[in-house]
Amino acid sequence: MQPTSSMNEEFLKKWQMGLQIFRPSIDNTSVHERKKAIKLSADVAMASLRKGTTCWSRALIEKTATEDNFLVRQMLSGIKAEALINKKLPKRTVCHRKIVRRSKKILRRKSKSASEEAAAKAKRLVKRRTQGLRNVVPGGELMSNDVLLLQETLDYIVSLQTQVNVMRSIVDAAEAEIER
Repeated sequence: MQPTSSMNEEFLKKWQMGLQIFRPSIDNTSVHERKKAIKLSADVAMASLRKGTTCWSRALIEKTATEDNFLVRQMLSGIKAEALINKKLPKRTVCHRKIVRRSKKILRRKSKSASEEAAAKAKRLVKRRTQGLRNVVPGGELMSNDVLLLQETLDYIVSLQTQVNVMRSIVDAAEAEIER
């Protein structure tokens, strides 16, 4: 699934707007601060492409809104920014440790055949990989449904590809300008 050219154009417009908003505060700052401003404006532009319809975009909006409300409100002006910024993501439920320990002891007591052990090993591997996805995708730790997590991950990858394509084309244009 490749990002469309209209996604690239829309991302570029929103990213430029974010950079223009940040411009006055960037001019006399360190390289680290400039990098942070570029990353923040790219994140908000990427999240605003989805208009808060995905969990990862709402998580990015919430994260950036705590860092710089003015930028987020400016960039999200057309998509009910107040509702998205103030919308809280669901809290993750945590199991009590004693219950988890007891259930593990009960599972260990049962003897397993070779096929049951292979299935259990495969389940552990899948669980470890999905946990890795939850850590990578913004808002992933709040998703308990694996199918939703995979859908969100695919959508996030397409958005990251859009971001990379736009940034790559900017670098190519700058290099072509330098060569002249």
